[in-house]
Amino acid sequence: MNLTLQQILDKLRELQGSAMDAYYQIPETDENETARSYSDGVRYEIDNLIEEVEKINNQGYTIS
Repeated sequence: MNLTLQQILDKLRELQGSAMDAYYQIPETDENETARSYSDGVRYEIDNLIEEVEKINNQGYTIS
C-alpha cells in the first residue's frame, strides 16, 4: 500500500480523535491516573507526528 503524506496526515488525525475520545472515557479517579497519563502521552506523540508530517508535506516532499 502506497500512501501519500496527506493520507498519512488524515490517518494520524483519525488516531488523534480516537486517542482524545479514549482519554475522556477514562474516569478521573486515583486508580486511573496512570492510564490517563499514558493516554495523554499517546495524544502528545500523535500531535508531534502530525506537526512533523505537516512540515514535510508543506515543503513538497513525497514518499517513494
